[in-house]
Amino acid sequence: MTRGLCLSEHQSGRRFEVPRLTFDKNRKSFRPRDVEAKGYTYFQVPDADKINPDSSVTAILCLSGLPSDLTASVLAHEATHAWIKLHPSFDIAEPIPPMVEEGCCQLMALLFLNDGLKPASLAIHDDKGPSDAKLRQYFKFSIETDDNEIYGTGYRQAAKAYANIGIEALLSHVVLYKEFPET
Repeated sequence: MTRGLCLSEHQSGRRFEVPRLTFDKNRKSFRPRDVEAKGYTYFQVPDADKINPDSSVTAILCLSGLPSDLTASVLAHEATHAWIKLHPSFDIAEPIPPMVEEGCCQLMALLFLNDGLKPASLAIHDDKGPSDAKLRQYFKFSIETDDNEIYGTGYRQAAKAYANIGIEALLSHVVLYKEFPET
């Protein structure tokens, strides 16, 4: 289930001329639409010899109405996508495999639930629902036990690498080599 989304743009390229024509019914042929431009317009197309010359994150979106700890973990996950896309070594032409990128993002979501938030309340709410502490415990459990190949297996591989080399080395390795480090 999608709870969040990171929107990014990646641009590079060179300009080339494309005819901008209109059909002349009387002559039964095409003629330039703009006489001054001689019928040409310019389009930006990807340039193979440039690596990520311009990348931007345009938005990070999250569903509204989620419990605050779940919202925080979703935003940590999406912020990790943004960090990866904005990294100078990220190349959109050679993207990171989904299992590797999503695994790292899930790891960051779990680390944020573990260490990025103030201690959760043990108080039970008026509706007799679970306490904030129980909800947080469930959100962490859901990440750790996810059986999805991309998110669950990816998380477990990222967590194994994190345990051996730490978060900075892990994320740097993933951006540079597009795979988890051998552990």
